[in-house]
Amino acid sequence: MNIKPITENEWVGLTLQEAIAKATSIGYTYRIVEENGVAKMVEYSNKSNRINLRLRNDLVIGVYPG
Repeated sequence: MNIKPITENEWVGLTLQEAIAKATSIGYTYRIVEENGVAKMVEYSNKSNRINLRLRNDLVIGVYPG
């Protein structure tokens, strides 16, 4: 698997569905870590092929790997 670097400016502004499609197309899984200013409970695992999404009104406002 060829892991691509995640650049936040390529993701910010995407809808949740667009972000999921983009993640899937490059071999990544995803999880939502924040929604409308509320942090989600997530397990403390780090995966090289996963992105963490921060959302507001179903739009990506932040993303980071892990």
